[in-house]
Amino acid sequence: MCIAAPAKVLEINDNVATCDFGGVKQEAKLDLVDADIGSYVLIHSGYAIEVLTEEAAKETLSTWNELLDELENE
Repeated sequence: MCIAAPAKVLEINDNVATCDFGGVKQEAKLDLVDADIGSYVLIHSGYAIEVLTEEAAKETLSTWNELLDELENE
């Protein structure tokens, strides 16, 4: 199973974005999308594969947080 995670683009240098995954920063290549600083993107295997609306990204992040909370409480 493959999982992609939403992140916010903080910086862009030479088509590589520094992205924020809810406090964790990681780089991702922007070869497949046209994203700007402040955009939300879906990251898979080090590549941004889709630009998301802020609403869609926040909804997905909320769902991830709910899942992680449930796993912690088991």
